[in-house]
Amino acid sequence: MGQDTLLIELIDEALERFAGRDLVTGAEVVDLLLDLRLAVLGPALEELLAAESAATTSG
Repeated sequence: MGQDTLLIELIDEALERFAGRDLVTGAEVVDLLLDLRLAVLGPALEELLAAESAATTSG
């Protein structure tokens, strides 16, 4: 799944959850923003973890 597809899926899921509601809590908005942030950072975070893992296994 591409990054764009993942971001769109996260946004669509949030829209479905929030659509029929009058109020959305701050915690729900923070959850959505953190999910989006992780989706964007995903590839960079995976590279960092792989490099760190390689350094520990070879060191």
